[in-house]
Amino acid sequence: MLRFLKLAAVTAIATTAALSCLAVAATQPPPHYMPASAAASFEHAPAIVEGASGTHVKSTIYVFMDPNCIFCHYTWEALQPYEAAGLQVHWIPMGFLKPDSAGKAAALLQAANGPALLHELETKFSEEKESGGIAPLAKVPAAAKAKLDGNAKLFTSFGFDGTPAIIYKTGDGRWASLDGLPHLSALPGILNLPEQPITNPSLARFR
Repeated sequence: MLRFLKLAAVTAIATTAALSCLAVAATQPPPHYMPASAAASFEHAPAIVEGASGTHVKSTIYVFMDPNCIFCHYTWEALQPYEAAGLQVHWIPMGFLKPDSAGKAAALLQAANGPALLHELETKFSEEKESGGIAPLAKVPAAAKAKLDGNAKLFTSFGFDGTPAIIYKTGDGRWASLDGLPHLSALPGILNLPEQPITNPSLARFR
């Protein structure tokens, strides 16, 4: 179920790292706790911010994603009801799974309306082809490449193995991270929000 590919054009730092698009584990692994000092890095990482805003934000998480990662797509779908209930998500794009991943990630970062383009990417996602539903930029601008390189460097510095990689604050105020799509039943505890109904049939196997 895991697809291990090389992180090539995204950053020279991680050209030898085998990364993957991670499925939900049979048994949910325990979170990895992070030092409070780490927050300054991921809180300011180039991202597409989606969901609740302003005084409506009740919970915030950070998700490293690849535009062609099917389990990132499933995570996006699973989080939509929680966004309506007060969740804000910072989607931190990288581009390593497919040749056009970097072009799609750059398009998200360059977009005048990043959340709208992310919505298009996910609502038009091809599960059969495992491909995000937007056109990649033909050439990644230098500024966008620098942002993607920085995100990839940050990702590897945290020791993540693949996407989605989720960073969240626990109920006792500590920062923690998880690799892969969480079980749907674990989301209320991770997000510190009441359980929301998830009716998407594509997600039934992740309960």
